[in-house]
Amino acid sequence: MEQKKIIVLSAMHGRNETVKYCLDKMPFVDVVMIYSTDSDGAFLDRQNVFATGQFENNPLSFKWNAGVMSLEQIDFDAVILLGSDDYIDEAFIEFVRSKIDEYEMISFKDIYFEQDNKTYYWSGYEGTRKGEPAGAGKVYTKKFLERIKYNLFHEARDRGLDHVSWTRCKNANVKVLNTTLKENDIFLCDVKDGEGMTKLISLDNVVELK
Repeated sequence: MEQKKIIVLSAMHGRNETVKYCLDKMPFVDVVMIYSTDSDGAFLDRQNVFATGQFENNPLSFKWNAGVMSLEQIDFDAVILLGSDDYIDEAFIEFVRSKIDEYEMISFKDIYFEQDNKTYYWSGYEGTRKGEPAGAGKVYTKKFLERIKYNLFHEARDRGLDHVSWTRCKNANVKVLNTTLKENDIFLCDVKDGEGMTKLISLDNVVELK
């Protein structure tokens, strides 16, 4: 049986040191990267990635959508969307491989963080957003993206992109597995270098792991 081809799509804007740190953690997966500046393009030329092209950084949702649209020309079975400050382990890839025949989308309610050489765990949203997927690590099959014509981030937004894509998928009646990293013993980590959009201190339910 032919092995499923899993790829990563990411989008970067500066933060080269953090981007390289995360890319070096994932030599086992092909990464497609969209970028905004000539200097980032030159940086990516020195990395083991497929740089899909240059697109302005605002609105951020359209930059991400351009990245998703570029996947139409690429051969894969499922794509994992990661921020440029995120990385996954090989077990994450194997988990995706084992599930994508059953689902069009896989999402995770929790996430790990790395900051100042310490690792933290966030169990997910509480209150009105309880059970909603966390931002990074959403997985889409190529067949589903074809079904929505690769138009995943269809609203002009610089923030709240997760809500845009989640609403888009629900409106398309996506067949989704919404699970947790913890219960499946897999790892997805968001590196906090002080330049990201969400500060670790702003999140509730974050626990430092010893």
